[in-house]
Amino acid sequence: MRYEEAIEKLNTANPEELSEKIEKLKNRENFPEEEINSLLCETVGMLFSASKEIKAPELYRVVRNGGKPLHNHEKTLFEESPLFGEEYIRFSYDPIVPFVEGKIAEGENVSLMTYRKAVAENPLALLIEGFPEDSNVFDILEKDGLEKSGKENYIKAAKFIKSELVKEEKDGELIRKIKALFESDEKCAALCYSHDGADYVAMKKDIVDTYYICTSVIFCRLDWMENKGEMVEVTPISHSVGAVVPGKEIEYDEFGEVGTFTFEMDDYR
Repeated sequence: MRYEEAIEKLNTANPEELSEKIEKLKNRENFPEEEINSLLCETVGMLFSASKEIKAPELYRVVRNGGKPLHNHEKTLFEESPLFGEEYIRFSYDPIVPFVEGKIAEGENVSLMTYRKAVAENPLALLIEGFPEDSNVFDILEKDGLEKSGKENYIKAAKFIKSELVKEEKDGELIRKIKALFESDEKCAALCYSHDGADYVAMKKDIVDTYYICTSVIFCRLDWMENKGEMVEVTPISHSVGAVVPGKEIEYDEFGEVGTFTFEMDDYR
């Protein structure tokens, strides 16, 4: 939806009716798909598309792969529970969050993957959950005509999207419908969102190698996790040799007696 049109719709939407429609979407199990699509257009469909550049020098993932080392580049491009569809891969901005979100158990063997920025150009990521309530962007929106009621309606719709993103049992189908609504206005190479203080970026598989190169795969064992991921300790078992690129088998060297690696969230804030 165009920016000016979105502001007008947000200003004129009835708050009570908007709340009722959002409640219907929250309890949509028995609604036909056509009605769900209509409710989405009348609620989150009022929000205009917004995006930002991903400037992170490094991104991280953790892959289980049945507790075995990865040897094939293509196998690195899978995700066990794709939220945005099979064509996307999620990354974190630190090596700790993937252990937390993946609910990796102590004693479990996994692969910690590091992707390093390969070009100066930054990929553009769609803000799938909109702007947070305390964002300075609202100062600009108010100058462009967004009224107090419009802001409240925006926040209400954005909070609904966020609630769907962080559900314990995620409804990927609805999130993908929301993504499609936003992408009809703005095509992006990636999506971004936040949850519980952590930021995530989901990038299309076919463009990952355009912006980032996987420079490291560490096959390791999670030893312990402290205070919901404030600190993670792993025992490295083996590490990849050279960059991980398409068409080339991933080779490993043993770490030997190097002790453990400890990652602390304070180092990445």
